[in-house]
Amino acid sequence: MFLYRVKIEERDATRLVLLRKDIADSEALLRAQCPILEMSLVTEADKELDVYLALEDVIDSTQLRNLVGELNTLLEGGHARVSSELIHI
Repeated sequence: MFLYRVKIEERDATRLVLLRKDIADSEALLRAQCPILEMSLVTEADKELDVYLALEDVIDSTQLRNLVGELNTLLEGGHARVSSELIHI
């Protein structure tokens, strides 16, 4: 299994809340891009949002690229600092 973690640091708490809602509302679209087993959104201190996506063991690079593209589209328009990591468990 892979764990794809995206950490979003946003100075504007309102923007962070809206971003969390947009990502949650787009779950079906994200699942259509890549085989997501589980998705979790965790807010920390009203300044950070962590998106955890548990992915299947076998994923195509195109699927992962499409997933990252959709997430980047959701993140556009803000001044958030974003980092991500893909971990094989």
